Amino acid sequence: MTATIRWSMTSIASSRGGDAAAAALDRFGQGGCADIILRCRVLRSIDRDLALRMIGGMTQAIEQAFDRLGPDLVMTFTIDRYVMDVMERIARRRGIDFLEMTTSIIPDQVMLMRRGKPVWLREPSREDIDAAVGQLCREDFAPAYVRDAKRFSLARFWRIFGYYALRGAFFNVLRFLKRDRYNCHYLDALKRLKHKVRMRDASVLGLLDHGWDKRLAEVPRERRVFLGLQLFPEASMDYWLESQDLLAHDDVVVRYCEALGRAGYRIFVKDHPLQFGFRQRELFERLAKLPFVVLVPYDVPANLLIGKCAVSVTFTGTIGFQAALAGLCSIATEPYYATEQHFLHVRDTNEVDGVVERLAQWQSPRRSRHDPPRDHAAPGVDQRRGGLLRLAQVRSRERGLACLGRAAGAFPERASAAVPEVLQNRRLTIRWDAPLKPMSTAGGNGKARCDLVSLTS
Repeated sequence: MTATIRWSMTSIASSRGGDAAAAALDRFGQGGCADIILRCRVLRSIDRDLALRMIGGMTQAIEQAFDRLGPDLVMTFTIDRYVMDVMERIARRRGIDFLEMTTSIIPDQVMLMRRGKPVWLREPSREDIDAAVGQLCREDFAPAYVRDAKRFSLARFWRIFGYYALRGAFFNVLRFLKRDRYNCHYLDALKRLKHKVRMRDASVLGLLDHGWDKRLAEVPRERRVFLGLQLFPEASMDYWLESQDLLAHDDVVVRYCEALGRAGYRIFVKDHPLQFGFRQRELFERLAKLPFVVLVPYDVPANLLIGKCAVSVTFTGTIGFQAALAGLCSIATEPYYATEQHFLHVRDTNEVDGVVERLAQWQSPRRSRHDPPRDHAAPGVDQRRGGLLRLAQVRSRERGLACLGRAAGAFPERASAAVPEVLQNRRLTIRWDAPLKPMSTAGGNGKARCDLVSLTS
C-alpha cells in the first residue's frame, strides 16, 4: 500500500465580523478556547478577540480540508502551536486518528504520540536495548539538537539578539505585503510577543555563578539537586501537560527551589544550551535572590552535574531520563519517558510543596542488595551502563522500546491506545525530503517535510 500526504496551510482571513470567533466558541466552548489560548505562545500574547477569530478561522479551514480529503489517519510533527491543537481536537471529534512525531533522545530515532502521550508499537529486541545503552551511556553523549551549542559569550548574545530583531521586523513587513497578517509563523517572529528576549535580558549572563564548583563542594552529594531548565515556551512536550498550573513555567521552577531549599538542599540550576540568547532575565533574577540556588554557566556539561548530584528536577526534558539512568531520583512531570516506578512524578503544582517528603521515602527500584554501594563520586561508565541496562530490561517487559522501520522511539506503557490498525504488523518506511532539523528556540526556521510513502507487511 502506498500513501502520500501533503498538507499546506498558509493563511486565514480571520479578521472579518464575528463568524470566526463564534465558530471557535461553538466548537470548543469558553473553557476549550481558553485552554487553547493559554497553551499557544502566540495566542496568549495577542488580543483575546483576535485569538478567538484565529482559532475559529483555523477550525473552519481544517474542517473543510477534512471534508474534502476524508482521512482515516493524520500524521504530523509535534509542534507547540494552536494549529496542531485545533487539528487534533477536530480529528478526535470526527474519529480520525491523529499521530504526532517528534525527535527522540536516542539519535536517528523518532517517537509517535497522541497529545504528548506515547504510542506503543512492539516489544524491543535485545539488540535494540543494547544499541540504546551504548549510545546513552557515553560520557560525551548529548542529544543531536544541542551538540553545536558551544559558544556562550556576550558577543554571541548580541548577534542572536540583532538577528532576531531584524527577523521579526522582516516578517512583520512580509505579513502585510503577502496580505497574510494572521499567519502563525509570521506572528511568532514578532519581537513584541511576551516571551521574546529584550535588550535588558543580556544581564542574565552576569547572574551566572562561575564559582559554582566551590558551592558544589560545600554540600554532600545527597543534598545536591540538579534542576535542568529546558526550552520554554517552545517546548513541544510541555504544551500537552494536563495541568494548566504547570504551564506557568517560571513560577513552578521557583516553587521547586523554595521547597527544596528550605529542606536543606542546594539547587544547581542550569539553562538549556539552546535557550542561550532567549532567556528573559526575570526568572534568573528571582533565582539569584535565593541563597540555596546556584546558577551554573551555560558551558558546564549536563552530564557533569548529573554525575555529581543525587536528585534531578525537570518538566519533560531529556535531562530527567538521563538522570534516572544514572541512578538519581528523577523528579519529572508527565513526560513521555517516565514509567511510574522509576521516576518521582509531580502532576500539578499542589504536589511541589510535598516533594521533600516524597524524596525522603523514595528508593530506586533498581537498587537491591546485589548493587554496589553508592559513593559520593560521579557514577562511572560501567555503573551507569548497568543501571541503564536494568532499566531497559524492565522497560522491555513493559513494552518500553519500539522500532518503526528505520526510525525507532522509546515508549512507556502509558500509551492511551494501541497503534492504529493501518500500522499494525507493518513496517513503515519514512522518506525525508530534507534533513530533519529539530525546531530551535530561535523561531522555527528548521524545515523538513515527511511523506508517508509505503506500508509493507
